[in-house]
Amino acid sequence: MPKSIYLAGPEVFFPNAFEVLQQNKELCAKKGYLALTPFDGDVPKNLARDTTLAKTIFEENCKLIDRVDLIIANCNFFRGACIDDGTAFEIGYGFATRKEIWGYRNDLIPLHIKTKEIIPVSPHDSGYLMDSEGYLLNEDFGNSINLMLEYSIQKSGGKLVQGGLEEVLEEIYHR
Repeated sequence: MPKSIYLAGPEVFFPNAFEVLQQNKELCAKKGYLALTPFDGDVPKNLARDTTLAKTIFEENCKLIDRVDLIIANCNFFRGACIDDGTAFEIGYGFATRKEIWGYRNDLIPLHIKTKEIIPVSPHDSGYLMDSEGYLLNEDFGNSINLMLEYSIQKSGGKLVQGGLEEVLEEIYHR
């Protein structure tokens, strides 16, 4: 039986999400993996768009993660200078349940450098830059995503890879 993968990422928000995720699943299948996406949960089609639906999606996604061997997470920034918060949760949940986690980003530029390219910042007396909300860009350790996420990936036995899903699958294959 092939290893199973949960594909985490903001692709669920694309207008053509089903098509994109199906292509990703097919790419995984070509590499010998069975991929599951957030759309593979048992979510009744007739539920109203309310908190009952939201809770059902949450529960089903957790069940999917429980079933797989590893997680591959799209760690590109989403709607700002951080990865999608749902994807961040899935990484954390996977880490807590001892899953092997892999991530990918288009680039591995350090977080504090990439952040100041994306959001407005100004100097602060501390020597760090500050965003418009008053938060310092002081996570300047060289990691490419939030340190809690990047080291969850590493400690799980995975790696944050530069590129996309195909590059991660190649890296997993050749390890």
